[in-house]
Amino acid sequence: MLQLRLMLLTALLWVLASPAMAAHSQPWQHSEKGHYSFGGWAGGELDIQFSVPADSNADTPILMVIPGARRNADQYRDHWHELAMQHGFIVLAIGCDRQVCPTEYDYNLGGLLDARGNSRPSDQQFFLAPEQVFSDFVQAFGSNQKQFALYGHSAGGGFVHLYMLARPSAPVSQAVSANAAFFTLPEPDRPFPFGLKGTSLDATQVDSWLQRPLTIMLADQDLGPRTKPLSNSEAANQQGLNVFARGLAFYAGVINRASARQIQPVWKLEIVQGVGHNSAHIAPHAVKYLFPRLTGDKV
Repeated sequence: MLQLRLMLLTALLWVLASPAMAAHSQPWQHSEKGHYSFGGWAGGELDIQFSVPADSNADTPILMVIPGARRNADQYRDHWHELAMQHGFIVLAIGCDRQVCPTEYDYNLGGLLDARGNSRPSDQQFFLAPEQVFSDFVQAFGSNQKQFALYGHSAGGGFVHLYMLARPSAPVSQAVSANAAFFTLPEPDRPFPFGLKGTSLDATQVDSWLQRPLTIMLADQDLGPRTKPLSNSEAANQQGLNVFARGLAFYAGVINRASARQIQPVWKLEIVQGVGHNSAHIAPHAVKYLFPRLTGDKV
């Protein structure tokens, strides 16, 4: 009888120690920098590149990053890694490759509409991904965070400025749209994606957009042409012949609209001197807008 009990106890201990029964190990438990696959978005599998400082805890703030047109989430994560270690925040850069997000409509524009002007199911819009990735990470990490900071550059900058309009309830604490390739103007008679015609976005939502925590960052040497179909189209070039000119015109137009509607916008503008179309050189200027409490800056 004793021998039988010992055999049963040994078998039970083996089952409890097996990978199937052991607590699931998370990649950030083994390295401050790495990646994992996220399958919780209906649009397809995403590659999440992370930086998680070793001393992170439930109260460590989180930055979501939307890369540029090359979808190089690993490099964008690296642009933020040392800043995350220095100031104490977590970075999650979302990688959506061209098989999943093939066009500017799918990526820069969040999948709000397709190239024919048709609405896509909301669960398949890339715009849904940041909130889903954030919620998944918060649960897996045991985070207390209810909001995330949001940064995007180039194509990612285009994503961020429109995301803040299209997802008014998104739990964003601060957002930075840097060097967007082109802009969606708050003009109801101008066809999407350069205006709002064809979307369900209306004047009331635009008014609310102007009062969301968004910073437009522009590099004064970002003077070269863009190369993608929408970014280098005639309609995009009407906004300006380069990213710097487009950003200045966009911001001025939005502030004029706010004045005409007697709205006090909370948006900010920063022009980074001596920098071109380079997110690595923009990130150190953006961090103070995203995490002013951590950096001690008043912006």
